[in-house]
Amino acid sequence: MRKSLTILLFAVLFLASGIAEAGWEEGVAAFKAGNLDTAAQEFRGVVEKTPDFAGGHFMLGQVLLKQRKNREALESLRKAYELDSAQVSYQMALSQAYLGNNRFSDAAQLLRGINVGSLPKSQQTVYYQMLGVALQQSGDDNGALSALKRVADASPNDSDAWYRYGTVAFNLGQTDNAVSALEKAVNLDGNDPDKRKAYAQALVRKARLTRGDGKRQVYARATVVADVLAKQQPTYDNLLFLGEVQLGAARYQDAVNTLRQAAGKTSSDWHPHFYLSQAYTQLDQWDAVASAAQTALDRAQDAETRKRVWSQIGFAFEKQKRFDPSIDAYRKAGDQAGVERVSENKRIAEENQEIEEENARIKAMEEERKRLEEELRDLGGPPHR
Repeated sequence: MRKSLTILLFAVLFLASGIAEAGWEEGVAAFKAGNLDTAAQEFRGVVEKTPDFAGGHFMLGQVLLKQRKNREALESLRKAYELDSAQVSYQMALSQAYLGNNRFSDAAQLLRGINVGSLPKSQQTVYYQMLGVALQQSGDDNGALSALKRVADASPNDSDAWYRYGTVAFNLGQTDNAVSALEKAVNLDGNDPDKRKAYAQALVRKARLTRGDGKRQVYARATVVADVLAKQQPTYDNLLFLGEVQLGAARYQDAVNTLRQAAGKTSSDWHPHFYLSQAYTQLDQWDAVASAAQTALDRAQDAETRKRVWSQIGFAFEKQKRFDPSIDAYRKAGDQAGVERVSENKRIAEENQEIEEENARIKAMEEERKRLEEELRDLGGPPHR
């Protein structure tokens, strides 16, 4: 933002006209040449000789901002503003200094008072960037979102503008807006992994909020984006993320392959093994489920994580109708509902088994009766009653 804000120095030309103060022209020349120490020295001389000259304080403040001396810059720019509060360039520069000193509420208040229409078109984008930061950091997320949307609309080919707008929309729970904005950011700059991951995360949230057949379709879109990300940067985090997305898209064998790669990049994290157990569950590979879940359990560091893994183990046993180990796992997970559900399923299964055994016994008795009747008929005797 600082680079963009140097556009404010159009005021230099305005202020330089008619100024003959000693040191002024030297200061301007040094500033333009990037000789900041010389420029600061010259402008300090100007304000010492003419302390009521707002332009001197303004230029000294600009130099100090470039030197990242934010506190001193704030003092100089506030003095310039006090001497000439109607000058829009002073208002913008002071707002920038407020931002540099993390005084976001002060920056937002000052920026809101600026007549945006009085700024050149190029500066209007800078204005909304500053306002967006000030509002977001001071807690007005909706105001920040509106400001950032103006920036993006004014700069439709600026991937960073769409990215900033999309990430704020995502943080505010405006998922559809986030997906749309971040898709534009990625289309404009597909080489930035941060933009691509933000887009994939927005798609994942959209998938979780989607019902019916559309859910898997959105997960499929997220998988494409996450796959490119993992190829761009095959880090542990990106591979783990891709594996999670593939699970959501029901691409279970792909998830297994990806999560194995992720597990190979770390020797301590339980996550890839936990997700592997979920993928193996969907593939009905029960020995692999048990192995992956046990590895996750061994690497889990805290009680809550271990409960989560035990719950997954309980689910896997439940799917196999291995009721007793499932009940034991759910009990260790602290999942009383799971314990009660599986216990009830066990009771029903046992009752069904008893009924089936009784039916089988009755059927066997009936078959035996028919066999005896056949024998008696063959012998010419009366049928047994």
